[in-house]
Amino acid sequence: MIRKSFLITLCLFTFFLASCWDQNLLVDKKMVNGISLDLDKDNTILATVRALNIENKGGGQFEVKDELVKIKNSNVAGMAIDINNKLPGQIDVSKAHIILIGSELAKKGIYPFLEVFYRPRQASPSTRIVIAEDKASDIISLDPGTSPIAFEILKGLEAAEETTKIPKETVFSAWNQITDEGRDMVLPYVKKDENDKITIGGIDLFDGDRFSGISLPDEKGSLLLLMMDQITKYSEIAINLGKNRSISFRAKDIKRNLDLKIDKKTSKITCKLNLNLDLTITSYSGKVGEKLNKDKLNKEISQFLTKQANEITNSLLEANCDAFGIGRRISSSHQTLWKKLNWKKDYKDVKFKTSVKAKIDRTGPVF
Repeated sequence: MIRKSFLITLCLFTFFLASCWDQNLLVDKKMVNGISLDLDKDNTILATVRALNIENKGGGQFEVKDELVKIKNSNVAGMAIDINNKLPGQIDVSKAHIILIGSELAKKGIYPFLEVFYRPRQASPSTRIVIAEDKASDIISLDPGTSPIAFEILKGLEAAEETTKIPKETVFSAWNQITDEGRDMVLPYVKKDENDKITIGGIDLFDGDRFSGISLPDEKGSLLLLMMDQITKYSEIAINLGKNRSISFRAKDIKRNLDLKIDKKTSKITCKLNLNLDLTITSYSGKVGEKLNKDKLNKEISQFLTKQANEITNSLLEANCDAFGIGRRISSSHQTLWKKLNWKKDYKDVKFKTSVKAKIDRTGPVF
């Protein structure tokens, strides 16, 4: 009985000892909630950090301050050291909500910067990766007055993700796509308007880890995601049909078919992409008293979206962005051909044939 009691006591002692070992106290940390990276003069890197400084005031009271720190360095590893020197306490980047990268730096390649956030053992799988249309530091330095700017940007991203305006891309998902030879990623970009408000601009097209310099605006970005067979709650798109006629609709149900045809003699690759959309009309501006002609509207919407889809595939080829993962399909199903290809050079020779068919399923409150 004495031996049993001793063993129980020993186990409890070991448990409590383990729970305190290497303990990281919240008040000893600087919680980084957002960080921006830019290409500065002389090819140095400008890192702008938003960190929550949690101070213990005693008696169970804490004061939280949103601090802003700017660091310049010529290499990524040196940045982390400089940030620690400027912010007293242990820096914890694992809880960062967003990493905002300036477009000029993104054109140089984002792989080295993602590694800093991907490698740590406590890295957060939900940290968003976003591109800034211009200087990322100009955005992260804004003070919205209500909550830290990183939280405001995150809320905007989450809302746009739910309506399939932008992809949900984290450090982890971006890293996996960069290291995937047969597919390229697309990332959301944000911009600042004349009133210092942050808006979702659309989608940037990447060639490997480099921003190609080619972007798709809001509506085309939504259609690209549907062509990639990605949809969250729904996708909402507005188009102009001409002659003071415009229409907006929601797509909840989609059917995407992507088929590759490879010429045995020439090895030419043709990608046939067919997209079928079931739509709910949310608004329509036509003639007063005009009666709804579903067949006519279906045809007009289909023609408009097919034209846009062709423009999107042209942009993908121009950007050398294999967003559909055609290379991955070839590498798995046509291994002999894949070994002969230099995909970075040969992707631009892919021929796309796209078709979008719209079917109005519901008219909602419009008719």
